[in-house]
Order: sequence, then structure tokens, then C-alpha cells
Amino acid sequence: MTTPVLVTLLTGLTALLAFALLTVRAFKTNSAWGMSVMLLSPPAAVAFGVRFWRHEKAVFLAYLITFLAAVSLSLYLFTSWGGWELLRTSQQVKQAILDHRLSEQDVHKLLSVSREFDQQSGLDMQSSGLLAQARKELELQAEKLAAEEQASKAAASSKQISLQTISKKAKPEQQRYRLAYVTIDIDEAANYIGSTVKVTRRNVVEKEYRLINASRSRLEFEQRTGSGSYTFRYRHSDIEKIRVLTRQPY
Repeated sequence: MTTPVLVTLLTGLTALLAFALLTVRAFKTNSAWGMSVMLLSPPAAVAFGVRFWRHEKAVFLAYLITFLAAVSLSLYLFTSWGGWELLRTSQQVKQAILDHRLSEQDVHKLLSVSREFDQQSGLDMQSSGLLAQARKELELQAEKLAAEEQASKAAASSKQISLQTISKKAKPEQQRYRLAYVTIDIDEAANYIGSTVKVTRRNVVEKEYRLINASRSRLEFEQRTGSGSYTFRYRHSDIEKIRVLTRQPY
């Protein structure tokens, strides 16, 4: 945990303790003030502090200062982690999904921004449902495009043949796709960043990861666990076989 995060957590905890003390003192004044401070703060806490300034200024100032500090530090961290860029990109992807105009570039940008936010914050935004929804939308668009191209070819072909040939010609079969693992060369791995892969190493059974980076000598992978995910690298010489999950016609 970094120092700014630790300071933010400590400041927030102090603000929470000051708020609890201020709520107790509000209940001692009367139950109406107590319920207001407990349920309608920070506005109600400010009103209570101003109204009973003479007796409550120490607790009120402690709460107000620590609360504002915690909010300011949280906004600073969120901004430095790239949180606003992540929100903008997520909104753009959601709108593109609704308008059925999502592109590969949109998904790659969301993946890149999410990965940067994860690295800075230590959170796991890449496992969010939005990425899965975006990938599913791309698959649907690809299937729709393939169907439209097939229909267009069939329509063009029907104009060039006679009615007798049409009656004998079988209805063209629509192209279908399915997900399948295809073996690739290690040198081609850089073309599949962000894809799901299965890796076989010497004396180790094949395992599934997500490829997140590739260099001339190493490949970097990510694997999810129950509490999050972790990354690691394998040298090219340690890998016997690598297979990537792709869409294949059938």
C-alpha cells in the first residue's frame, strides 16, 4: 500500500470517528438533531456545528477538516490513477454498445485504460462486466456482418442465373463461427495481446492465462484468482506450445 493511499485511509478513519462523536453529541442535545446529523450529513453536521458553535466547535472542526481532507485526497488519487479517463472511456463504450457501433479500437482503448488504472490503484477493473459485454457485442456484430455479406453475395448471384437454376440451387448455408484454440508461433504472440491463451511448458500441464505483453525474449501473462489476479513472465525457451482462443468458421 502506497503512502498516499495510507494517508487517505487514516484521514477517512479519523473523519469517521469525529463524525460518530459529533452524532453522539447531537443526540445529547435532542433526538431531532441526532437523527438529522446521522442521516443528513454532511449538511446537517455543518448546520449543527454552526448552531452550537460555542459548545461543539472542537468536534465540529475536527470532523470538517478531516472530512474535507479525505475527500480531497480521494479525488487526487482517483485523478492520478486515471479514473476520469476510465469513466469517460467506459461511458463511450456503453453508448457505442447501445448504438451498435462498437469497434475493436473502442475495446482496445477500454482494455488499455483499465489496465493502467489497475496498475496504479491495485484494483481489478479488467474483470468488470463492461469488458465482457463489449467483447460479446463485437462477436455479435461480426456474426451479423458475415450474415449480411453472405446474403449480399447470394442476392448478386441470383441475378445472374436463370429461374430453372434457382429452383435447383440449394439455399446457401450461412457462415457460422465458434471459439477454438489455435496453435501459434511464439514470435506471433505480439499480435494477440489481450487474448486468452493456453500455454504448455516443459513437464507442466497446459494452463490457461491472458496474454498481456510480449517482448523478444519473454511473454507476460495474467491469471485470475479468487481474490484478484497476478502477472508473471515466461521466457520463450521455457514454452513448448502456445495456443490462442480465436473465432473459427465451421
